Amino acid sequence: MPMLRRLVLLTLSALLLSGCGFHLRRSAQLAPALQRMHLDVSGDNALTRQLATALRLSGVTLEDHGGPGIATLRVPVNSFNTQALTLTGYASVSEYVVYYRVEFEVLGTDGKLLVPLQTVRMSRDFNFSPTQVIGNAGQQEQIQRSLVDDMAQAILMRLQAQGGSVVGTPAAASSAASAPGHD
Repeated sequence: MPMLRRLVLLTLSALLLSGCGFHLRRSAQLAPALQRMHLDVSGDNALTRQLATALRLSGVTLEDHGGPGIATLRVPVNSFNTQALTLTGYASVSEYVVYYRVEFEVLGTDGKLLVPLQTVRMSRDFNFSPTQVIGNAGQQEQIQRSLVDDMAQAILMRLQAQGGSVVGTPAAASSAASAPGHD
C-alpha cells in the first residue's frame, strides 16, 4: 500500500508541475557561425561562468582567445545597482530593489558585427529587516546569483532568436523584468 501511495503522489506532482507552466531549461540551438566562441566579459566572473556553462550545454566550443573562425561574445557592461524602494513611517528603508544591467554584442567569425549591441535589464526587489542584517546580505547575494543565472539564459535566447543573421534589428531593448530609467 505505501508503494501505491508514493506512485500516486509522484504522478500528481508531475501533473501539477506540467500544468503550472514549469519547464526545465533547455539548451539553445545556436547558428553554425556561433559554434566556436570566445567570451570577453567585463567585471563579474559569475556571468562568465554561467555563460560558459550555458554555451557548452548548447554545443558551443569555447576558445581561450578570439581569432579567425571564432565568434566573440563581448559583454562590455555588466553591473548591479541596489536602491531603496520603499520607506517606513520612520524614514527607514523597508524594501530594496536590485537592478542588473548587461550590454552585449557578438562579432562573427570574420570579425564583423553579427549581433548589434543590446542592453538587457533585470530587477528583483526584497524586504529589508533591520533585525536581520546578516540575512539581508545573504538575501541580496542570492538575488544577484539568480539574476546572473537569468541573464545568461536571456542572452542565450537572444542569440538563438538572432539565428546568426548579420546585423539585424536587436531583440526588445529590455527583458520583461526590466525597470526603465534605471541604469
